Amino acid sequence: MKRNLFTLVFLLAASVAGAAYHEPYNSSRIFWDTTTRTTIFSSGGYARMIELQDGRYMACCESGGICISFSSNKGATWSGSTRIVDNHNNTPNCVPDLIQLTDGTIIVAYNPRPSTPYTEDRKFGIRCKRSTDNGQTWSDEIWINDAHHTFADGCWEPSMLELPSGEVQLYFADEGPFTSSGEQQISMCRSFDGGQTWTKAQRICFREGYRDGMPVPILLNDGQTIVVAIEDNGWSGFGSFVPTTVRCPLDVNWNNFWVSAGSTYRDRSINYSLCPRALGGAPYLRQLPWGETIMSHQSDYGPGKNQMYVYVGNDQAKDFKAMSQPFGQIGTNDNVLWNSLAVVDTGTVVAVGGISGHIEMIKGAAVRELFANYAETITVDGKQTAGEGYFKPKATQVILGQQEGVRFSCDFAYDRDSLYFTTRVGDRTQHSQSGQDTDGLTLYLDMANRCETAPVDGMYRLFLKLDGTIQMWHGTDATRKWLTAKADEVRTAVTHTSTSYIIEAAIPWSFLGFSFPPVDQPLRAAFELTDCRSTGASGNTVREILPDCTRNTSWTYMAFRLLPSPLLAIDNPQGANDSHQQQADSRIFDLQGRPVSLAERNEDSVHEPRIYIRGGRKYAIR
Repeated sequence: MKRNLFTLVFLLAASVAGAAYHEPYNSSRIFWDTTTRTTIFSSGGYARMIELQDGRYMACCESGGICISFSSNKGATWSGSTRIVDNHNNTPNCVPDLIQLTDGTIIVAYNPRPSTPYTEDRKFGIRCKRSTDNGQTWSDEIWINDAHHTFADGCWEPSMLELPSGEVQLYFADEGPFTSSGEQQISMCRSFDGGQTWTKAQRICFREGYRDGMPVPILLNDGQTIVVAIEDNGWSGFGSFVPTTVRCPLDVNWNNFWVSAGSTYRDRSINYSLCPRALGGAPYLRQLPWGETIMSHQSDYGPGKNQMYVYVGNDQAKDFKAMSQPFGQIGTNDNVLWNSLAVVDTGTVVAVGGISGHIEMIKGAAVRELFANYAETITVDGKQTAGEGYFKPKATQVILGQQEGVRFSCDFAYDRDSLYFTTRVGDRTQHSQSGQDTDGLTLYLDMANRCETAPVDGMYRLFLKLDGTIQMWHGTDATRKWLTAKADEVRTAVTHTSTSYIIEAAIPWSFLGFSFPPVDQPLRAAFELTDCRSTGASGNTVREILPDCTRNTSWTYMAFRLLPSPLLAIDNPQGANDSHQQQADSRIFDLQGRPVSLAERNEDSVHEPRIYIRGGRKYAIR
């Protein structure tokens, strides 16, 4: 009886202790670089952009018709606007979309929208033009679809997709079938000759009594599923448009198939536990080369009247989170409307926004894991010297600041003795004062990859202040709270100008509980900026942290790893590092997602090889 009672108590205690572990946050977060923010069109709306096969960027918008522009230097500058479709007969042409087919043909589709007074000879419709010479010349207008002649029964917002078979699909919002109600469905036309002719429209999705709208399709990287982002105002309990996805297996390809309100093929898509306010219309959907998906929409919460929000989803276009604002700093009376996304180069994300009558773009990097290079040339002097050894040449592995308007970048490096960290903060209102309310950067580290919900052993928090001093805390299993610690061993240096400051720090490995650099071990890190806008008791202090990150929960930190180097002899004897390394090792998973202990790995080494997954990569343990 006593043994059974002891076993029960032990299991309960283990359950409570283990309950604090949380599956790690391993999705990318997008870091927008304000230095890339550029005007594409000085006037216009509903802009879309793609990267052409010859490396140029091409954009289109509505502006007194349909206009296009090109960039030959990755978006740094743009050509003058060229109008390829004129408005005529009191019928503005609106909401263009563009695509380049595999054979090089460029198609621009658009939406004639008759103005009042309405006449039956002028229909709301979908048209397109084609170019077979990289956008130099354009075909005559090609008819695709007509709805009715009144606004209440029109059609809207074309968006195109090419399938591997060469079939081109054009999706649009369609009120044409609903002349006695305000309902709307998503329809689609097909072309089998590169956009020269099109089939009759067919229904793709419909929620009775509501308005599915603004479709944007992609074919997932798995090559098996068509996903269409739409706005859907029929979800119970939301009372607003909700970014939604509908989908269809490619082998079905919408043949005798459409998505109803209750279908399992319709999904709200956004992770509302992390993004509870993710409501709004005008969604846009794209996929990154490695499989993750990105989606944007507009909403009237946040700065300005309307703002653009961007999320990162998984490879099935679900679980969108990591909400960010590419055009975070706008005037209180500005709008960012009818926006779009593009993926260029090897995965750079481009947000294109209509900002109070003109079109801008900004580039972002989708980052899933942080890295540190081995470097023997770093001097802790508060300067960021080219070739010093940080992961990015300009020490810009992470760029933040869109939320609060103070751009700051962060980066890592390491050597045999220390972990190096640097940050550059673009700040014109620098304040250095006593107490914690001073400008600076907080670095959070989980050196054991504990992925916990409270501060525990192996977690560290360093507040690097503008005056060169440090406040330091470490977690503890005993209280699961931050405890103050001395930071005497940490070296820092600060330099500043009237517009920015740089902080550089060297944190000894021994201070973090290691006798040797934990090369290629899973770690986690996060950053938070503290910016004092004024001094005194009524001072205004703002803080900005990683998207979806909270200070005390290391499972929300970013994955972080020291990259091996031939300059470093990695002959660490077994047990040279303490429990931190063993805890990090335990965060290896088998193919079923089960954590694998260090003891199990050692046992496997004398038996048949097994495959493990760490950080998304496969390892054969022999």
